[in-house]
Amino acid sequence: MQSQKFIVDAMLGKLARWLRILGYDTLYSNNYEDWKILKIAEETKRVIITRDRGLCIRARKKNLECFLVYSSEDLIDILAKLSKKYKIDLNADPNFSRCTECNGVLEKIDDNKWKCTKCGKEYWKGSHWRTIENTLIKARSKIKNNESRAISSS
Repeated sequence: MQSQKFIVDAMLGKLARWLRILGYDTLYSNNYEDWKILKIAEETKRVIITRDRGLCIRARKKNLECFLVYSSEDLIDILAKLSKKYKIDLNADPNFSRCTECNGVLEKIDDNKWKCTKCGKEYWKGSHWRTIENTLIKARSKIKNNESRAISSS
């Protein structure tokens, strides 16, 4: 299990699913109002991830950690930046993943199948796994490219 915990606002549901795939405890609901996100983050020591600048400003005034996502950033950019800032491991392992639907912990059933301990949804390592791995390769590559540019420009 990964130690960092997040709460993601309604505009970033796809990102919430990716963080769960990576094994991070990530709360998400498209019904959370800003005050609720702030309250949950404060009570459970979660990083807020949002596209809402106002929410981020209010979070920082309360000394809560907030990561602002810009509308111009795609999933690869966001994952790379989160990885760099919060030391997120961009390697997916279904043995440590969480349920993309409810955030529950997955339990291994057999060599290629996992089941959510909370909602019962089943997961398997099918052809979609290649897409997951390719996305994460691109995000890791983006980090390396940015580091290479930073070194060559100094």
